[in-house]
Amino acid sequence: MVNPAKDAVWPRPSLIRAARALAGIDQSALALAAGVSRKAVVTLENDSGIEMDYRRLEVLRKVQAALEKEFGIEFIARDRAGMGVRFRSPDR
Repeated sequence: MVNPAKDAVWPRPSLIRAARALAGIDQSALALAAGVSRKAVVTLENDSGIEMDYRRLEVLRKVQAALEKEFGIEFIARDRAGMGVRFRSPDR
């Protein structure tokens, strides 16, 4: 489980980019699925901060939900092996 105090921004923008690449979709397709603008996705993916304002966090949550629900992506929290993305197991 992700520790909200330690990982205020989860998933990290770099994982959003990785998830989009794994799903084989471009920023426009992700924006459409998430109900946000393409510019919002571009801005989110380029964010390297460890904190976000509430508007950016809202975009992050929408993008994360779209990747998980529409494209079957699972975000893997940090553990000994690191963090990452993968396709969700078919039995989940």
